[in-house]
Amino acid sequence: MTKTQVLILVNPKSGRGKALDTALGLLKFAQKNAITAVLLEPQSAKAAITDLSEVLARSNFDAVIAIGGDGLVHLVSQVLSGTSVPLFIVPAGTGNDFARSNSLLMTNPAEIFEAIRTRKPQLIDVGKIELNQENRNFVQILSTGFDAQVNERANRNRFVTGKMKYNFATLAVLPAFRPIEYELEIDGVQRKIMAMLVAVANGASYGGGMQLCPMADRSDGFLDIMILHPVSKLELLKVFPRVYSGKHVTHPAVEFVRAKTIKLNADTVAYADGEHIGRLPISVSVEPKNLATWMAS
Repeated sequence: MTKTQVLILVNPKSGRGKALDTALGLLKFAQKNAITAVLLEPQSAKAAITDLSEVLARSNFDAVIAIGGDGLVHLVSQVLSGTSVPLFIVPAGTGNDFARSNSLLMTNPAEIFEAIRTRKPQLIDVGKIELNQENRNFVQILSTGFDAQVNERANRNRFVTGKMKYNFATLAVLPAFRPIEYELEIDGVQRKIMAMLVAVANGASYGGGMQLCPMADRSDGFLDIMILHPVSKLELLKVFPRVYSGKHVTHPAVEFVRAKTIKLNADTVAYADGEHIGRLPISVSVEPKNLATWMAS
């Protein structure tokens, strides 16, 4: 264990300060056990990417331990994807969808360092977004249409957390929402459709446990596309809550397509891993086995 060298990256705002407490606990454990540990506390998304990149360029690490939610995982993936440096997730955010379905879910310092020392990380797929000639990665789900607008509205709510945040946002967005005209190109096949939403999944869930694409597999080399065709607002209210259990998959207005590439164009906004991406058009593709991380199975 004496040779272990880790970089601890924490979102100091996650968990109302609990994430920072966890980071300090890891640092204290490392110091007592002859483990080299560097702590980063970036104060912004831009700083997280810049600071992480600079430190990794100067030193070699056995792991980056990221303490936060899906947003932090999203930021770290921008730097670690395509490298040999593995990512260890300690969930400390609101949704924690990546960690819930992917990581070892450890918070005890002794267990975390033992896992890094003895367990072999695995390579998982990453989604790549091309927007305005710039590339950006995502690890969970890219959403457009109704759910992206709900995400945007939920982000404005600083008083409610978890599932209720998205429930309130759904009720706020629904009254003025109308089906959207999409131009899609899925693995080279063009489609023009009306839809309530089109989402592209690398992982199964988002929004704190909403099982949008329960069949999504981060190691199969494919993305899972979920299309919700037009339904009435009353029907949408019935369908959307079923996403938490994954029971929406049998609804006749729900369509799933597996693909390696998809181009999306519509008058709407895109979010990925809960983070704002921008307005369409965008192109999305899969980068197979592109990120090393510790998985539960």
